[in-house]
Amino acid sequence: MRLLVVGAGGQVGAKVVAAASKENEVHGTYMTRRPPTGVAGSWLLDKTEAAQVAEVFSGVNPEVVVDTAALHNVDYCESHPEEALAVNRDGTAHLADACRERGAKYIFVSTDYVFDGVGAPYSEEATPRPLNAYGVSKLEGEKAALEHNPDTVVVRPSVIYSWVPPENATGSSSGRPLNFGAWLAHQLAAKKELNIVTDQISSPTLADDLAGAILALVRSESRGVFHAAGATPVSRYEFSSIMARHLGLNEDLIHPISTPQLKQAAKRPVDSSLISDRIWGEVGYKMMELDKALDVFTSQSREGSR
Repeated sequence: MRLLVVGAGGQVGAKVVAAASKENEVHGTYMTRRPPTGVAGSWLLDKTEAAQVAEVFSGVNPEVVVDTAALHNVDYCESHPEEALAVNRDGTAHLADACRERGAKYIFVSTDYVFDGVGAPYSEEATPRPLNAYGVSKLEGEKAALEHNPDTVVVRPSVIYSWVPPENATGSSSGRPLNFGAWLAHQLAAKKELNIVTDQISSPTLADDLAGAILALVRSESRGVFHAAGATPVSRYEFSSIMARHLGLNEDLIHPISTPQLKQAAKRPVDSSLISDRIWGEVGYKMMELDKALDVFTSQSREGSR
C-alpha cells in the first residue's frame, strides 16, 4: 500500500512511518523536523497551502493519507485562534479534498480536547463541547474531514507521549515541549523538583500504541470517529508518579498542585478521558493499559541510554 504521512517528522508521524514502512511504500511530509529514515520520499508541505497539497499528491498519488500535522500548543492556540483554524481546520479540508479527488482514505488525528470535561469518560457518541481555541479548531477539522471526504477516519487520542533521547528533545515550532512523558522523564532524571496538577484527568496514550491503532484502521474498512487512547484514566500527577516508579526515579520530586496555580492561558477540561471500545470491537485493536505502555516506554529509554 502507498501511504502518505503528513507531519512525518513529528512524534506520532515518525512512529507511523516506522511501523508502516515495514510492509508499505511510505512517503512523508514535514515543516521543520524532517521525516525519519524509512520513507520512500520526503516532501516539504504546509497543508494550509492548497497548491502545495496538490503538488505533493500529484507526486505521491497516495492510497491512504495519515494526517498527524497540527498546531497543537494549547496556550498558543488560545492567543492565535485564527492561525489554529487555518492549520487545524482549513489545512485539513485541503487534504480531505485531495483525498476525495484521488479516491484515497483519509485518517485525521484529532484530540480529547474536543470535550469539555463534564461527563467523562467519553465514547464516540458523546457530544463534543470544546473549552478552548485548540479544541474548537480540532473539532472544526473533524467536521471538515468528514464533510469533505466520506472515506475519512477521525482518530481521537489523549495526552500522547513517547520516549525521546535528551539530545533530540527539542520543542515544537510553536514552543511546546515535544511531549509530556519525555519531558517528565528528563526532568526527573536531572533530579528537578516538579509541580504537577492533580485535577486534570486524561487517558495518556503511548505514541507507539497510537501508531498501531492507526495502522489497524488503515487496513480496515471502517470509517467515522474512533477513540484510540490509553486504557487507563489518570491525573497528570498520578501519571507522573507511576512513570517515576517504572523508571526507578525519585517520585518525591513530584509535588501536587491544582490547575489554577499554573495560570494557563487556555482552559483545560477537568476530565477528558476516553473510552476506546469501538476500535476493539470493530477493528480488533486493543489499546494498552498504562502499566504495559510504561513498560514499553521504560524499555525504550534504557535502550536509548546504552
